[in-house]
Amino acid sequence: MSCRKMRFAFFSVLISLLFLLAAIPAIGATASAKKPVSDQEFPVTGKEWVEWAQKRGMDWETKYWPTKPVRGGTFQSAAPLYIGLMNPNHWPVNDWVTISYFYDNLIWTDGNYKPTVPFLAESWKYLDSKTVIMKLRKGVQFHDGSPFNAESVKYQMDWIMDPQNGAWSRAWLEPLDSVEIVDNYTVKFHFKRPWGSFIGVMANVPGKIISTKALKADVALRDLKKLTGQLDREKKAVADAEKEAATASGEAADKAKAKLEAARKKMASTEEQHKKAAALAEGARELDNYPVGSGEFMFEEGSPGNFSKLKRNPNWWFGKFIGKPDMPYLDGLQVSIIPDPSVRLANLRAGKLDYMVIDPSQYPMVKNDKSLNVYVYPLNWVSSMRFNTQNGPCKDIRVRKAISYALDRKALINGVIFGLGDAAAGNYPYQHWAHNHSLKPIPYNPELSKKLLVEAGYKNGLTIRGYMANESAAQTLGEAIKNMLAKVGITWKLEILDPAAISQRLRKADYDFAGGGWAWIYDPDLLATGLYDPDGGFNYGRSNNKKAIELINAGREETDEVKRTKIYQELEKVVYENFEDAWLWYPKAVTLFRKNVQGWNNDMYWKMKDIQWWSHPLWFKGGKR
Repeated sequence: MSCRKMRFAFFSVLISLLFLLAAIPAIGATASAKKPVSDQEFPVTGKEWVEWAQKRGMDWETKYWPTKPVRGGTFQSAAPLYIGLMNPNHWPVNDWVTISYFYDNLIWTDGNYKPTVPFLAESWKYLDSKTVIMKLRKGVQFHDGSPFNAESVKYQMDWIMDPQNGAWSRAWLEPLDSVEIVDNYTVKFHFKRPWGSFIGVMANVPGKIISTKALKADVALRDLKKLTGQLDREKKAVADAEKEAATASGEAADKAKAKLEAARKKMASTEEQHKKAAALAEGARELDNYPVGSGEFMFEEGSPGNFSKLKRNPNWWFGKFIGKPDMPYLDGLQVSIIPDPSVRLANLRAGKLDYMVIDPSQYPMVKNDKSLNVYVYPLNWVSSMRFNTQNGPCKDIRVRKAISYALDRKALINGVIFGLGDAAAGNYPYQHWAHNHSLKPIPYNPELSKKLLVEAGYKNGLTIRGYMANESAAQTLGEAIKNMLAKVGITWKLEILDPAAISQRLRKADYDFAGGGWAWIYDPDLLATGLYDPDGGFNYGRSNNKKAIELINAGREETDEVKRTKIYQELEKVVYENFEDAWLWYPKAVTLFRKNVQGWNNDMYWKMKDIQWWSHPLWFKGGKR
């Protein structure tokens, strides 16, 4: 499975996984810049960083919260699944929020999902379209006491690109040719070709930096395991050769002796490699189970299917850097595994949890609950339906238009997600820098839909095929859409399929109209390539828009930020005007906090998204749970 397929494996069940995925903070930046990112001025000192952040809408004083933070307490939350593998480059990762507590990013994104916020990376600059120089933060220490430096970045990028290490994120680094260490805190990235989305990739999984010491030890553990098996086999081969040599005579004895000597020589070489690997692996633990980053919390204990415990990192560099040495304020975090959202809510109301992200169906139950703090905020997702534009009835744009005009988006938003969304106008949400604000949601117009069907030759009605996921909310959406289409004379033969069956149908483009959408829209190239590039992970021949393909290729390579923005806004317009998909809504998430929890400023979060989350740790009133 390609990295894009793994990254967006939940494409068909976006609604049902709202809790799990909405709990993963976005990774994005502020309004469209007026100059290329390579000319951006970066803050260096902590004071400069705070001033820089304040100009963009963040604050750590009374504007942020009226009372001062207090140390202490263990924060209780819940997730539907255990964290999974804790090296973020290995799959599966089920809880990206917890993963991001362990690992700091090189770069964070801001409120419009642009990678403009320096974190472990102090600054970066395109020297030309195929070369970026990056300066790194000094004084950062990993959880194991080892230093963060240029070797950390180079080793991790080389590690990801090595197929032996099984990094699902490897394909994202395909354009990377090499990483050069300029000095202890400066690296230079060399690309095979122009790469405009590089900074966005560094603000994503490959830029979550792991301890080099721990990563090397993890490789040594893997090599040691491999060499142990190899050594066992070679010891047996030597023993067999010794028996053969002991019983052989004449010419056969000479051959047996030579065979024994070769086996012993091979075993001796493996023993030497095994010895070296054992030394490197001494005291090491697998990163998939014991993460080592530089983030605000450290892994303490985990029980798959039950809970994970994290403890405060007393040496978190960021708090000291901005003059807030008590950060993080909590002593620890515990994430309990509770699959049922109703049980999670019951635990929150009983005081056993401090926080949760709710399922949309629970919103009416909690929106007026005075015992909780209820916050609503937008997600960088799009919920939509997918057309097969190359085969079947939907090859005709008049049919695609008829279907799209037959959908009452307002009714769907109110009925399916209880009002927690805004009608969509294209792929990129309104707050995303790539969104074209000249586009408007397709209006509900059943009469126009009927007229278009007649023009397309279907005056007696039309039958189309498609599917939705076998999950309750997706089925609810499917039935609602099916009924709306029936009102204009379209019979949608809707099948309810499991993910494996959907994957097969998707690969064969065996549908006319089916569930779609995209979760976590960061760099716009990922969505655009996935849906509209002939080689994209979700295309499989269902779309072949020549103009869109030209724009995708141009956007992928363009390094000037202003030009790149225009390319993706034009791309969104091109696929919108061709009705490549039926866009429904941009969803919102709802988080609940107990009143005792302090420090969530929802207005600031709306403005700055991910960096607001990761630079403003929560605390308990009075320092006690």
